[in-house]
Amino acid sequence: MKLIPPFLILALSSTFNLGQLAAQGGKGGIFSGRVEAVDGNNITVHHRRESKTFKIDDKTRIAYVSFLDADKEIKAGFFMRAQVDGKGRCGQLWVTLPIPEEKLNPSADMLAMTPKELFEMADSSGDGEVSYVEYATAIYRSPKHGPIGFGKSDRDKSGTLNLKEFESRLKGIKWYRVSRKTPTEWHAEFDADSDGALSKEEFIAFLGSTAHIEVFLKRADKDSSGGITVEELAAFIVTMIDEE
Repeated sequence: MKLIPPFLILALSSTFNLGQLAAQGGKGGIFSGRVEAVDGNNITVHHRRESKTFKIDDKTRIAYVSFLDADKEIKAGFFMRAQVDGKGRCGQLWVTLPIPEEKLNPSADMLAMTPKELFEMADSSGDGEVSYVEYATAIYRSPKHGPIGFGKSDRDKSGTLNLKEFESRLKGIKWYRVSRKTPTEWHAEFDADSDGALSKEEFIAFLGSTAHIEVFLKRADKDSSGGITVEELAAFIVTMIDEE
């Protein structure tokens, strides 16, 4: 049963607070995961090993990501990301068709593949386009971040990614980006003063972000020397790929 009129929003520009969700009972945030149940306008999603329920209404903006010929509806087994306020009301919702739940790590072969080779691997239907389900099955799997990144890369709003759009999306995926060069090459590129160790500022330049920087610094600087060697950067890159 359709819950709202079927409309499609594939790209959204708002940036939301991605802070950790508290248990239901006053604080809103991001719910993401597999839909467990749909009871009228009440949706229950399996989020971080817990069941979270929220309500949608006619003000909820819903993006049915890459549904193509599928009916635009919300069903148990689908995946979603929901922006929920403190009263349990959803203002923004991304819905996707079912995707695998287990963690996805790139294989050694994938780390060496060109964008075209990765595209052909992901395009399981062989139609020359990559749908969200194909993308989430083969390349990047995150109910929280995947739908937004996919939608932004779908520049022509076709519901799928062509090769050019797919290559653009790859550049935003950590495992792909760090696999394009060796740890030695990355280290040399960002060791601005050529002292053989990346300072905090140089390490931030490598990451391209200050998000969680203290956690990442502690993880990378194993000997707490204040500088990150080539060997330490290589080990850190492995953790980046494993976490993706």
